Amino acid sequence: MRKLAALTLSFLMTSGMALADSPKDADPQPAKSAPAKPKAAKKAEKKDANFAAELEELRQAMQAQQEQLQMLKEELSKRDKQIDEAQEAAAAANARASEATTKATEAVNTSAEVRASEATLTSHVSDLAVSNAALKTSVATVAAAGPGPAP
Repeated sequence: MRKLAALTLSFLMTSGMALADSPKDADPQPAKSAPAKPKAAKKAEKKDANFAAELEELRQAMQAQQEQLQMLKEELSKRDKQIDEAQEAAAAANARASEATTKATEAVNTSAEVRASEATLTSHVSDLAVSNAALKTSVATVAAAGPGPAP
């Protein structure tokens, strides 16, 4: 960028000097300076040719930079798209993980309820077994005592 600015400035200075050196309203130069004109013209043509070459080189460099800038913009756009897709995938995975956590919590709670119910049922069955044994003993005692008075 500095090189471009320096070349532009040097071009402006050169063209300004060339314009200042050739006044349009000045008197024509005397005849004895005629041999100097071809040398000055050759120098000016050489400067113009050099300047034109430098200007073309700068144009090409600027075009290459613009192409590179466009390529970088496209690459940045692709990366932004990939980032957006990754964020969407992460959000979906997070939602699925949250759902799985909820289901796992429900399963743990259900399992705890089943265990509590199983313990209660086991206790009731034990109580019934004890009651059944006591009832059998009572029935056997009553049966062994014999028939009682008839009403």
